[in-house]
Amino acid sequence: MKVLVAGRGFIGKNIVSKLRENHEVKTLDKNPGATYQQDITENFEIGEEFDVLIHTVGLAPGMHSPEEYENVHVNGTRNLLEAVDAEKVIFLSALGAGTVEHSFLETKRRAEKIVKTESEKYTILRPSTVYGRENKLLEMIRRAAPTMVFPDIRTLTQPIHVDDLVSIIEKTLEQFNQQVLKLGGREEITVGDMAKRIYAERGFPCMLVPVPTVLQKVGLTMFSPLPGPFNREDIKLLQQENTTEINDAKKIVGELKEIP
Repeated sequence: MKVLVAGRGFIGKNIVSKLRENHEVKTLDKNPGATYQQDITENFEIGEEFDVLIHTVGLAPGMHSPEEYENVHVNGTRNLLEAVDAEKVIFLSALGAGTVEHSFLETKRRAEKIVKTESEKYTILRPSTVYGRENKLLEMIRRAAPTMVFPDIRTLTQPIHVDDLVSIIEKTLEQFNQQVLKLGGREEITVGDMAKRIYAERGFPCMLVPVPTVLQKVGLTMFSPLPGPFNREDIKLLQQENTTEINDAKKIVGELKEIP
């Protein structure tokens, strides 16, 4: 099968590594090293045809401005689908897309709509936090480990390992047409407890410091209008559970990887 993977970030690299075992895989990214070096926020054309386009280009939640999310997630998705002739599109969205009033999730929802409108065959994936080396948000926590303290954020997340996500993507090449799949890991865990495990990986203890929600709000508001994660609208991300009761990942993969 001839596959184009758009995005050579943390998830994209893992997809390419896995699919190259059995498929002809090419890549598209704005940085050097891709088959097609292209910024999807600009208009472009590709004359080559593909069986599947896997769209992983996206910005990290809570790290960018609403304008940046609009440009990459919405305009970029539209440009990409217009430029690439593919029989099927697999789009990496996010758990909570369309249900939370935050520019990251709102623009993911709008990108989903573009995929559904422009593609006869598609699969939309909505994962919770994807863990593994090079995840930007988890790397931020990892770098903070020497401080040995972390806010006791009680919001639940349901991390899914990148290997499990890639296994699901491999199956969606030919399956799950016109479906939206909600993907979580085997365990629900608070952000604070996840930080404790990440600190432990680096050999540091972690003291969770109680931070009342009102102080979280005040703290974020004080830093606004600086770019994320110190942005007023990011309060909504802190309050939003990133879990799913209907976990399609468990149905597809079976035994999911355990959080270290």
